[in-house]
Amino acid sequence: MAQEGLLVSAFYVLIFTAMLITYRVVRGPTLPDRIVGLNTITTKVVIIIAVVSVIRREYYLVDLAIVLLMVNSVGGLILAKYMERRSHA
Repeated sequence: MAQEGLLVSAFYVLIFTAMLITYRVVRGPTLPDRIVGLNTITTKVVIIIAVVSVIRREYYLVDLAIVLLMVNSVGGLILAKYMERRSHA
């Protein structure tokens, strides 16, 4: 039972820090700051999904988290390539 309380606490800490990072995404001074903030939030969402799957004992949610992580990685690469092309133009 103590482990479940720890997981619930971790859940709330992750939600709180994701909300803090939202400030960087909305008010970031540059596009790279916003992209890094969005990437960080998506990574936190993946961890939140994994924590929720353990708390609720619904382990199929881990598959969803893995897919989201892969999409996040590919999206980051696409945005980096876009920014690289934009800087050369």
